[in-house]
Amino acid sequence: MSGIFLIDSLRVWIRTKAQKKRLRLAQSWPIATGEVLSWKLVPAAEEVTSLATPEQIETSFYFTLNGEYFGGHFRSVALSRSEIAAIRPGTPPVNIRYDPKNPDSTAVLEQDNQGNLPFHVLSGSQGA
Repeated sequence: MSGIFLIDSLRVWIRTKAQKKRLRLAQSWPIATGEVLSWKLVPAAEEVTSLATPEQIETSFYFTLNGEYFGGHFRSVALSRSEIAAIRPGTPPVNIRYDPKNPDSTAVLEQDNQGNLPFHVLSGSQGA
């Protein structure tokens, strides 16, 4: 059983390291303002979950750049059920960092979205 734990721990470490590298790169990308399309509750990722904070909000968004539509998704920090109950649905603006060479590669950072979303962002990136 300990072998499985070691493999899982290694997998999480590798994924986290790659994610941090992409987030460092995204710091220099331009920012576009997008719009939240929808959100749903999902079980919190294993790296951030706890008994007190078992869920996250997964959010879909879109933005336009030179007349073309791009989109993606991001997640909130892990939340308690009472925090989730206090959030009212809506379609607020969201600031997205995008790779100018490949706008399908995006990052949504907490520091770019303080105050405009009803929850804190678990900074993340997606795309190639």
